[in-house]
Amino acid sequence: MRRSTLAVCMLIIPFILFAGGGSEEAPVASTTTPPQTVIAGENWGFSWEFAAEEIEFTVMAPTTGWVAIGFNPSRMMKDAHYILGYVADGQLFLRDDYGTGLTSHASDDTVGGAQHVRPLGHSEEGGVTTITFALPLQAQDAYDLDFVPGKAYKVLLAYGANGADNFTGMHRKRASFDTVLD
Repeated sequence: MRRSTLAVCMLIIPFILFAGGGSEEAPVASTTTPPQTVIAGENWGFSWEFAAEEIEFTVMAPTTGWVAIGFNPSRMMKDAHYILGYVADGQLFLRDDYGTGLTSHASDDTVGGAQHVRPLGHSEEGGVTTITFALPLQAQDAYDLDFVPGKAYKVLLAYGANGADNFTGMHRKRASFDTVLD
């Protein structure tokens, strides 16, 4: 009885410790052909492809608000490298953030770093927002991350409510994955 209680606690606690608000979904599918893709739900997921000195990501979610992806938190949201984006009036707004606390993040340039995200494309059609961007493979400051082919990363994926065209709104849904980027 004691062991089964401990096992249940070990399964539940990680879900509780991940930042509150919204709901979390498990990955549905993953492919192994470039670009590689992780699907979190219907019209929700991300893909990546290594290209020269950069890694290119596409993040999509069923929202007309913001979408975000984060990498390698130390605990919950803390210390993760985030990219948040939204489309407003046909224009893409992107921000390179850092996890400043267990449930908070701030723009890299407000914590001593700089913006190192390069926009590649965007759309907001049929209630789905898609952003595509590139990040340098080598960290450009202490708030960025090195991306190494074949290395495992903890990936956080989230999106905001419809119309939440900002970088600060609470997420509507979130998910986390352990993924090897190759």
